[in-house]
Amino acid sequence: MKTKLKIYVLLAGLFFASCASYYDHYTFTQTLETKAMVQNLFQRSVTEKYADNKSSVDELKKQLQTMFLYEQTKKDNLITQKMWEVHTAENSTLNDFFKLWKEQGTMSEAFIKDFTKEVSKSFDLMVDYEANKSKQTETLLSQVLTTLTQ
Repeated sequence: MKTKLKIYVLLAGLFFASCASYYDHYTFTQTLETKAMVQNLFQRSVTEKYADNKSSVDELKKQLQTMFLYEQTKKDNLITQKMWEVHTAENSTLNDFFKLWKEQGTMSEAFIKDFTKEVSKSFDLMVDYEANKSKQTETLLSQVLTTLTQ
């Protein structure tokens, strides 16, 4: 009887350990932090010049690259890897935004409001996917990927 109980406890432990490894707390928290960094820079672009925020932009680019490299180390995580790759690409929406901000000096509030919604959507989906790993969030991420890479 004790042997059966030990086997059940061991199997339950293995099951929960495998579920826990599926969710990555680091990815979850760093995605949220990156989203906050992006939104902060968007808001600053309305009243501040790019040159005054270059170090923050460089810090964000470093964060994006770090997350991309980190996600590459994980197996069976292609969709998340591709999302970080899209965000780090030279022709990414974020890099295009930084170029525009640099050229124009400051950005209009209306533009930032709309732009923030679009970019936040991809980060929100990445957070949802990491938290749930559901087929629905994976499908939504795939749709966003398709839109961002066209």
